[in-house]
Amino acid sequence: MPYFFCFNLKLSLHVELFVMKKTNLRVTFILLFCSIQAFFAQNAELKVVDSLNNLPFNQKIENLYQSEKNYKNSLAISQKYKYQKGIAESYENLGLIYYYQGKYELNHKYTVLAIKSFQSQGKQNKVAKVYADFGHAMKRRNYLLAEKYQRKGLQLAEKINDEYQLRAIYDNYGYLKEMNKEYDSAFYYYNKSLYLKREGTDSLGIPYSLNKIANLKVKLNTDLLTAKNHLDEAYQIRVKIKDKIGIAENLNYYGSYYYQIKDYNKAIEYFDEAIAYSKKHKYPYLTQDNFQKLSEVFETQDQFKEALNFYKKHIQYKDSIANIELRIKQVELDTQFGTEEKEREILLQKAKIAEKNTIIISVISLLLLSILLGYFLYSKQKMKNIQLVKERELQDALLKIETQNKLQEQRLQISRDLHDNIGSQLTFIISSIDNLKFALGNQNPKVDEKLTKISSFTRETIVELRDTIWAMNKEEITVEDLETRISNFIENAKISLTGTQFNFISNLKSKQLQPFSSRDGMNIYRIIQESVNNAIKHAKATKIEVLIQEKNHSITIQIKDNGSGFNVSETEKGNGLHSIQKRAAELQADLDLISNENGTAIKINLKS
Repeated sequence: MPYFFCFNLKLSLHVELFVMKKTNLRVTFILLFCSIQAFFAQNAELKVVDSLNNLPFNQKIENLYQSEKNYKNSLAISQKYKYQKGIAESYENLGLIYYYQGKYELNHKYTVLAIKSFQSQGKQNKVAKVYADFGHAMKRRNYLLAEKYQRKGLQLAEKINDEYQLRAIYDNYGYLKEMNKEYDSAFYYYNKSLYLKREGTDSLGIPYSLNKIANLKVKLNTDLLTAKNHLDEAYQIRVKIKDKIGIAENLNYYGSYYYQIKDYNKAIEYFDEAIAYSKKHKYPYLTQDNFQKLSEVFETQDQFKEALNFYKKHIQYKDSIANIELRIKQVELDTQFGTEEKEREILLQKAKIAEKNTIIISVISLLLLSILLGYFLYSKQKMKNIQLVKERELQDALLKIETQNKLQEQRLQISRDLHDNIGSQLTFIISSIDNLKFALGNQNPKVDEKLTKISSFTRETIVELRDTIWAMNKEEITVEDLETRISNFIENAKISLTGTQFNFISNLKSKQLQPFSSRDGMNIYRIIQESVNNAIKHAKATKIEVLIQEKNHSITIQIKDNGSGFNVSETEKGNGLHSIQKRAAELQADLDLISNENGTAIKINLKS
């Protein structure tokens, strides 16, 4: 029975009681019926909660937007019915979702809530798992905290002798030790995990631990015979259980093993086989890794043409993966939009249905008590309109937030593409130029000088690219960030130019100043960078001073040098001066430029 039907029955009953003063028998019957309906509805909702919380890991992170929405809903349902198991597991899953969204503060918040909730229920095995997973998640952000939480989870799992949880915890703790170059400890925990998996006949987990041990031995170039035996055992198990992805990984590991022992022909053979297998079973990440490894093998053998060929294939696959991920993200966004549209249509349909039922009730009730019911309907409709207005305002606000999030995701994607693709290609160019210079020797000094200039220009381009990525990754740039960036630039200039005196002074008070937008912060940084570079390259200055002062919430920037200077009215402005003027205009700042035989001074007043 729909809610509005129960409501209308109750409303009709109240009217009858008011006018005709009938007995409460009908009231009791309807309330009992609705109570039974509520009981079954509660069971159905809690089953949905359990189903969501028990989804496989890959389904949880497949659509992060939808998963966040689902687990917020499951948390609300669990809290509504005080379902403690559902509350704790919803907290745990929200922590997982926020980790993969990169929202680390929310990840920390919900993980702590999950731990407290499981502790209150006495579920020590779940507490151990959440602690260990939390430590594993922050291994690349804060090693000390990662080690602390993993250790806490490990000790708790050992205390209650939960061997099932310890299999994964030992493996992850061993990896943490390997990251910190504590290789003896890494071997110790990998072997403990392997022992438990063998005891539990865990055919999926055993190859994982065997490969961990083998790869670490290959990495350290020690006991390679044992490493080979472990790889063989892992490969045989994965073939037996028909683990296609596992087989592809093991072929890759064989290639790395033979590369380590300098059997390059065998290494090439296994990497080729791994490529064919990973392509066949649609494992693109491993395919592009195999191409990169083949490039390294051929480079080691001085077969640079083949090395370059496979490196290009590696880049192509990497780009194709990025395009696939972009398409998946687009489908996800389209799905989100479609879901929102459907939800909006459902809300409108419900509103229309409720309105029709209200009209019917009004006609019947007006025959009995027109004035009272009319006033009631008027009040109800007014409240509904207010609620609808609030809902629309909330939806508009949510759409605005989602749009901002999408824009930020696009900016991050572009910055990742710049870093991974353009950055790696520029680095490859520098490496190729250095190899070419080495190969040519000193046969042609002019060519050598030209190559050196190209290499230096490419390195400068990488620095410029990093600065751009730095700005793109931020919605806003704080005063502290900007001061640090400028200070680093000045310090690097000091190191590279020992004959030039640099002085950087700033009295900005970050707590009193609003952060800059990423565009404004980058424009300020570029103006200072361009002015200093002009003083070094063109004015041949021996003393350069950068002053940033704040007064009455306004900021003044001055760049002074003692170089040769130029005639401002007569000199044709090059790209550098045009760039400074353009950026000042974008900042809506006042620009003063003074230059003579005693030096040049550029002053910028940022309007508050």
